Amino acid sequence: MPGEVVRGRVVSIALLIMGALQPVVVGSLPFAVVAAGVAVGLSLWLRSLDAAEAKDAIILVALLYIVSLVPGIGLWPSGPAIAIGVTALISWRAGRLARWREWLRVGRFDGQAWATIGAVAAVSVVALLLWQTVFDGQLPTTYSELAGSVAAPVAVAGALGFTVLNGAIEDSIFFGLLLTPMLRYFPPRSAVALTALAFGLAHLHGVPNGIVGVLLAGTWALMLGYLRTRTGGMLATYLAHVVADATIVAMLIPPLLTM
Repeated sequence: MPGEVVRGRVVSIALLIMGALQPVVVGSLPFAVVAAGVAVGLSLWLRSLDAAEAKDAIILVALLYIVSLVPGIGLWPSGPAIAIGVTALISWRAGRLARWREWLRVGRFDGQAWATIGAVAAVSVVALLLWQTVFDGQLPTTYSELAGSVAAPVAVAGALGFTVLNGAIEDSIFFGLLLTPMLRYFPPRSAVALTALAFGLAHLHGVPNGIVGVLLAGTWALMLGYLRTRTGGMLATYLAHVVADATIVAMLIPPLLTM
């Protein structure tokens, strides 16, 4: 196996691990310092290679850790949105931004793609309802306290904004910037499976959360990753994601407004 492929695979796996850990240890200064150090090391290791996708992913992951340290704006989804924006700016200055078109596009739609979107959406709704009713699924404390501390119209507006933005940000991170180098150095099925595993682990403290949440989110990510590779773009993945987020909002926000 050529040395470039070996390096690409090692870096891509390291980035998935770092990407999965960041939401779990969000706001941790020691982890942010380690992540920055690892990012510098990986960047130096790839310096002589044409590995634009991996280099941008390194910048993104490091920024996710760093931005999460900033009070007020480091919380999801504002912190990751800033990290993506800064990554795009750096990529543009380095002449790599055009490579983002490989994933940041609508993609090809046909009957099978639409049917898959519908199936993924239906599975998402059923799985989330089971998570709430059988496993007593709830919002993380930070978000439930935030929703309960503001007026109902503000909470509803924030929830709707979350529904629109969360899928775009989460998909851009995992199925855009992190999956793209994986697809360069691994077979598609392996790349999607490993990315889905990272996506699931990232939800340990998310929605859905816990071990059950990890399993649900990881399985769901397999379907989202399939849509990404099947259509060659992000719109199908995003549409399925919006349905799931809308279900989360409809299930978990109304009870908080009556408290």
